Amino acid sequence: MLATLVDAPFDDDEWLFEIKWDGVRAIAGIEKGKPPRIHSRTGKDLLVQFPELARLDRRYTRTPVLVDGEIVSLDAAGRSSFQRLQSRLNRRTSDPHLERTIPATYVVFDLLYAGGADLRRRPLEERKALLERILRPGPHVMYSKHVLGKGKQLYALAKRKSLEGIVAKRRDSPYVERRSQLWRKIKTHHEQEFVIGGWTEPRGSREEFGALLLGVYEHGKLVYVGHVGTGFDRTTLAQVMKRMRPLETKPCPFATVPASNAKNHWIRPKLVAEVKFGEWTVDGLLRQPVFLGLRDDKDPRDVVRERPSL
Repeated sequence: MLATLVDAPFDDDEWLFEIKWDGVRAIAGIEKGKPPRIHSRTGKDLLVQFPELARLDRRYTRTPVLVDGEIVSLDAAGRSSFQRLQSRLNRRTSDPHLERTIPATYVVFDLLYAGGADLRRRPLEERKALLERILRPGPHVMYSKHVLGKGKQLYALAKRKSLEGIVAKRRDSPYVERRSQLWRKIKTHHEQEFVIGGWTEPRGSREEFGALLLGVYEHGKLVYVGHVGTGFDRTTLAQVMKRMRPLETKPCPFATVPASNAKNHWIRPKLVAEVKFGEWTVDGLLRQPVFLGLRDDKDPRDVVRERPSL
């Protein structure tokens, strides 16, 4: 179930409000005495990248269960950051040093199945109450708490703490497996996914590439929305180029070839980048974009320009 972007926080006693966690969305199937099955939205097995989650079965008093949540990296103040989680992603082997220095936490916010019963048609508030009763928070797992009715207050706290935003959910909402107005997200800053359509040649002492060329899908066509050249260090530049190089192609993937002062290289539109930016210009381009990381949990064809619906 996905939330719809809206432009402002609100108060309403029919809604509950949670912090918007900034990580990798994950569904986990958990049975007693067995490693959990943890998958991203695209079906990728995440337990390989986050082996510290292998004993989630110890944290539930009732199994089997199917839960929904977000895998995050928390700082000392309890704030999540997708950018900090980057070094944990796309790994095929365990790295004890990273697991120790950047431990993962699975923040669980919904319960879809428990004790032989499908709970998706039950009201959200009922699902969350049962989840809180059967979950024993501990190392690498926590329950996503909420407040009732007071969305503006929680949003103000999220903004003061430099969090990504909040999510509003109708207390009586069923779990529907699509984007819905029953769940709404309100962000404290502009941030979303973009499809990478290519790169520009580097200049000066810059290595690998100068900037990534970004797009979103509109009416089935990839539309250019700007480029991002900040937010990279040497390691990130090399990692991103390693992913792009095998995808290089001669045809431009964008519906219209973007103008550029540097030589462009095109790639097949298979990679998705998370980008923070200041605002959209009147021409529909990104202003002050900053690269945060690659997203393997997002299907490029699902990437569209996010505009508030209300």
